[in-house]
This record gives sequence, structure tokens and C-alpha cells, in this order.
Amino acid sequence: MTSNTSGQRQDEYLSRIALALTQAQPAQGSEPDDEDLAALLDNMLDATRRKEVISHLANNPALYQRWQQLLANHDLWISNNTVTSIASAGTKRRRWWQPAGGVTAAAAALFAGWLVIKPGHDLLTLDQAYQQFSPQLTRYLDDQPYMRALPIAVDSEVTDILAGIYQGQQTRNMTTSFAGIGRAQLVLASEEYQQRAGSSPTLGFEWGRWLLLSHAICSADPDSLTLIAPPTPPNAETALPEPLNCAFVDTQVSALQQLLKQ
Repeated sequence: MTSNTSGQRQDEYLSRIALALTQAQPAQGSEPDDEDLAALLDNMLDATRRKEVISHLANNPALYQRWQQLLANHDLWISNNTVTSIASAGTKRRRWWQPAGGVTAAAAALFAGWLVIKPGHDLLTLDQAYQQFSPQLTRYLDDQPYMRALPIAVDSEVTDILAGIYQGQQTRNMTTSFAGIGRAQLVLASEEYQQRAGSSPTLGFEWGRWLLLSHAICSADPDSLTLIAPPTPPNAETALPEPLNCAFVDTQVSALQQLLKQ
């Protein structure tokens, strides 16, 4: 990244690259070299060349492997945090395979996770999605208000959903409220779920994990919702829309809120 571009801007830029990689588009322009790959990660390409490089990544397995090798070095980039971009150090350009600073740990790890999605192939599993969208989830959880509401008794299906939401929060080592549902309610649900269900996830538990992450994605990058394979709804009467959309997620959150109203 260049020095005048924030870490958040980088995360958003890499997200758009990941979306483009999932679209089966023919390669355009000349095949990128190592400097192009470095400049792409640095956000130093113009719009036309950026689209061309991305199109080659989506169609050339060998180039794709070279790109993955670059990303595999992200820990080394972070530990060598002495320059403001990968492609440059002062006035001297840096080769793309060399370590460089300026790439945040979250962005580097996140982009490596994004590239697990091969162009035109399967959707992300829920576990893969939690890895890929961890920065969006962290920002979402940071924005949740502190709720003092005491927990109330709920049925086992709702308990499972709340426990899944709590577990999703724990992937970021955070416990917050969720859509007006207090932390105490989520903690209690998790404790009850562990005592009853053990280590085998139920449909409700997986639905809760998906609901949390989907709500976070919808607040930051709604178009990415369709990259995730949704779990089976715990309620057999719930029909999944095609394609999935944030209006459906909001409806499911509202339905959960109604079940918790005293």
C-alpha cells in the first residue's frame, strides 16, 4: 500500500479483487510480470491495467500459483515492516517476492484466505468465510452497543442460534451484543448449548454462526454475501432466496428479535 492509503482502504480494495476472481472473465491485455503483481497489491495500477492483471489471475493457474507464493510470505512482510509499500522502498522498487512492510496482518492473511476461492469454483464454507471476512466481522463487533439486559428463558432452537452467534463472536475473541440482544443472553445460551449438544453442531447453531457473519457482511460489503454457502435453516418452513440478499438476513434477524421479546 502507498503511504496515503489506509489499512481499511486496503481491505476494501482486496475485497473487490476477491469478487473479481470469482467471475469467469477471459484474460485481457498482456500477461502481468512480477512488477505488475507487486503493483497490484500496492494499489499502484491504473483502473485498466488492474482489471487486466486480475483477469489473468482468474484464468492462468501458473500465475495464480505465483501470486499465492507472494501471499504466503505475508508474515515475513509484517515482521520486516520498514517500508510504506511492497513495490517500493524509498526510490528503489522492491521485487514482488521480497518481504516488505505496509501490509497489515489482517489484510495479508485475509487476502490469502480469499484466494482459496478458485475462479468460478465452489462457494465458501462457513469456516472459510469466517477466515476471509474477519476484518469486516471485527469492525462490526466493535460497533455493537453494550447491552445490560438480563437473559430470558428461550426454547432449544433459539438457544442453539444464540449459541452459534456467540461462537462466531469468539472467533474474534470478542463478546458483544447482537442486534439488540444482550451479551448475557448469548453467554447463557452458549453454556446451555454446550451442556446439551456437546461437540456436534446443530442446524440452529450453524444458522446462528451464518446469521452473525451475514449481518456483519451486509453492513460492510453486501455484494459479498453471495460468496458464502448458507447452512440449512433450522426451520423447515424457511425458504432461502436465490440469490441470497441482505433483506432476507434482516428478516431473519428481526424474527429472532421477536422471539426474545418478553
